[in-house]
Amino acid sequence: MSTLVTAVYLALVVAAIAVEIIAQLKPDRIEPLGVMLSRAANSRINRVGLTAAWWWFGWHFLFAQTIQTNL
Repeated sequence: MSTLVTAVYLALVVAAIAVEIIAQLKPDRIEPLGVMLSRAANSRINRVGLTAAWWWFGWHFLFAQTIQTNL
């Protein structure tokens, strides 16, 4: 099961990199990540929300012991 989860995460990372490469080559079809982030962070409340979301994901996936790995 963990091999499948790792493969899915790896596939998502590869897909994200591929989309970013396409966005850099054809910015009229897909906006690059930097442009999307600058538009998403255009106001203070959006920046606070993005920071809170990153903190929550980081805490729950990197530091907190929320997943039992020895099943």
